[in-house]
Amino acid sequence: MNKEFISDREGICLVILFISGSSLALPTAAEAGRDLWLAIIIAIIIAIPTVLLYSKLLSLYPGKDLFDIVDIVFGKIVGKLIGIFYIWFSFHLGALVIRDFGEFPITVSIPETPMLVPMIFVTILCIWIVKEGIEVLGRWAKLFVLFNAPLPSILILLLIPQMDIENIQPILYEGFQPLLKGTFSAFTFPFAETVIFTMILPSLKTKKSPYEIYMKGLLLGGMLIAGVSLAEILVIGPDLYGATFFPNHSVARKVHIGQILSRMEVIVILATITAAFLKISVCLLAACRGMMKLFKLEDYRFLVAPIGILMFLLSIIIHKNIMELFEWATVWPYYAFPFQVMIPILVLIIVFIKKEKNNQ
Repeated sequence: MNKEFISDREGICLVILFISGSSLALPTAAEAGRDLWLAIIIAIIIAIPTVLLYSKLLSLYPGKDLFDIVDIVFGKIVGKLIGIFYIWFSFHLGALVIRDFGEFPITVSIPETPMLVPMIFVTILCIWIVKEGIEVLGRWAKLFVLFNAPLPSILILLLIPQMDIENIQPILYEGFQPLLKGTFSAFTFPFAETVIFTMILPSLKTKKSPYEIYMKGLLLGGMLIAGVSLAEILVIGPDLYGATFFPNHSVARKVHIGQILSRMEVIVILATITAAFLKISVCLLAACRGMMKLFKLEDYRFLVAPIGILMFLLSIIIHKNIMELFEWATVWPYYAFPFQVMIPILVLIIVFIKKEKNNQ
């Protein structure tokens, strides 16, 4: 198949929207309570060496994705097995975000609408855009980021009069354990989920492109999540933040400036939906590219519709209700950590060992 190219700027926009996809809707690092803002900042700092690890892998093998790299490093049999694990991880994550996409609007704004309606709608859109390729996905990301990034900043400014600094004081009042739990949670969701990009990034302009895409995307997306989460807890407090399924919607409803400006939650819903749409598309693209590499196919596009439909079906049965969805969130960090950190570290160690043997 023909190689697909995206610019560094498009890649950065994709990472920003991927990070903010579900995180703008769901509570982030809620385990840390009033210290969640600190947990998110620490998680970003920890995520920096992690994304540098992903960038190193891509720069060592220009033009290759993770599926190619594990084949080269571990051989065909073990490499294919690891590839299957990552296909499942991408597929599973995409199904979870589709389910989030279904739960979010019917919980906050359209309760009479069947949950399947928004889920079917977003699945069809994702299948369409992934069929068009990562180049189109990158161009859409550049457009959406102009809409998504400024809105939370404007919302934060409008909420300043309703913020109470006592909601985050005293710092570390409950000790280090909640902070550590919140940091681990924020690290695995959403920052280390960017391991997905090692599976989809095509040939880039230079060997430095992965570093620029990952670092700028992480820092800008992380600042967005940290700012929004801090504003939310300053407005509604740690207790309500932890008890609310979608705190950003609850906070946005509090914006009222006379009769001129109100109902800001509609704009927040649109921003969240567009970011989630990009995140699902990235996961679907990764799963399709993995299947293409697994079966040595020439193109992935004819796989997009069946895999997208299967992803949609999994999202229906994956959880019975929203309570079960949030219970899974407590398991996710331990489930995702091997995919996000342990296997990439193992791959890089073996790469260096092989290079050292070859030099000798």
